[in-house]
Amino acid sequence: MSQSIAQYKDAHTVIYGSTSRDRLVTEEQAGHAAAWEATRKLKESGQPTDAQSLPHTLQALARQQADRLLVDLGLDHLDDVEVKRHAAAAAARIAPEFATA
Repeated sequence: MSQSIAQYKDAHTVIYGSTSRDRLVTEEQAGHAAAWEATRKLKESGQPTDAQSLPHTLQALARQQADRLLVDLGLDHLDDVEVKRHAAAAAARIAPEFATA
C-alpha cells in the first residue's frame, strides 16, 4: 500500500471508526475518508468495473459518499465543495491500485 493510500485508510479509520466525532476534521481528511469508503463499498459489491471507466466511477462514488458523510456524521461545518473535491482527487489516486488489487 503506497503512502498516500495509507493516509486515506487512516483518515477513514479516524472518521468512520471513531465513536466520538472530532470536530477538528478537515475537508481534506473527510474527502480522503469518503474516497476510501467508496472504494471499500465498490470492492465489497463485487460489481465488475473496467479499467477505463474505473477512475470516473470511483470519483462519482466518492463524491456521493462525501455527501453522505457530511450529513450522517453532522460535519456540516465543513465546506462540502472542498470535501467533494478532495474525495474525487483521492479516488483518482486510488483507482490505479484498485484496478491491480
